[in-house]
Amino acid sequence: MSRRESRTVLVTDVVEAIRSLIRLNLIARTNVTSDVTTGDTVVNVENSFQYKPGDEIVLIDHTYNVPGGAHEGRMELAQIKEVNNTTAITLQTGTIDNWAVSDNTFIQKTIAHSPLYTEQVYYGDREIISTDEIAVTIEPESMSNEWIYIQGGLSQDFRVKIMVYGKNTETELGSKIVDMYADAICRLLNQNLHIDVNHYDAPITDDASDTDTIIYVEDTTDNQENFVLSSTLQSPDFQYAYSVQDNQGWSGHFAIENLTVAGGKIAIELDRALGIDLSTDEYAIFTRLYRYFYDSRVDGISYGHVRRGSAIVRAAEISWFGKEVHEQYFPQRLQAIQPFIKK
Repeated sequence: MSRRESRTVLVTDVVEAIRSLIRLNLIARTNVTSDVTTGDTVVNVENSFQYKPGDEIVLIDHTYNVPGGAHEGRMELAQIKEVNNTTAITLQTGTIDNWAVSDNTFIQKTIAHSPLYTEQVYYGDREIISTDEIAVTIEPESMSNEWIYIQGGLSQDFRVKIMVYGKNTETELGSKIVDMYADAICRLLNQNLHIDVNHYDAPITDDASDTDTIIYVEDTTDNQENFVLSSTLQSPDFQYAYSVQDNQGWSGHFAIENLTVAGGKIAIELDRALGIDLSTDEYAIFTRLYRYFYDSRVDGISYGHVRRGSAIVRAAEISWFGKEVHEQYFPQRLQAIQPFIKK
């Protein structure tokens, strides 16, 4: 764990963070907010943050698996020309079908016409991958450590193996799809070198300007437990563990100087001005960092095939590492002291 508040260091948290990052960005699913009719090029959505021009998407609704449904077994492929704003995207060409909000229509990112689905991003590798589509497994491999300063910084190095599977071994396209997904995961992880692990965030309830020093969040038990005065934290390095962000920008790191609860909200006074405008329409959040990875990246990819049971499947293996510092405090209390019993 980084030079943050003492918490249990779990590799499961690291794997889940990678899993969440892949689901959020490579699957990138968001609902449409108005009906899409044949020929439309502008699609209104809940949040376009995870999309960019050139991305391939599919339109799909909840009738896909419904016998006799409006779009039984059908989805529509499209390509994004422009991300207009947080709630709208423009397609390269008009849609070829109608897509209704009442059918829970959503858009989802895809690569080479092959969507990755949430349930196909697994914790841990599998002997048998029960899908004919793309599947991703994320498995912890090792943890090593070394002292980097006394007292008492113990640097811990987590190693994780990420496998990308595709069942089609007979076509050139099948191999390309697996390789393209592997490259996309590599880019994603290397764009998130300080990966979010165990961070806590809450929506900001009121818009704020760049000169403001106070932001507001809902008064909840979780918010009260996680957003605390910086002066109460263990180490000076903890004190700037807070940041703010919306879809338009990020600013940090801050210390909390005062907290006031009133009217169902917590007023959080920061040590300096925000430096950016924050909008609730742009999904503004306030974040506390608990674990900080000072070095992480994908340091290798192996492309090709692997054997799973009796089958040969296309696969790519991605090697990722992440390093953080876990504080050790001295002198340490011995946990195995035998109780003294007076005779």
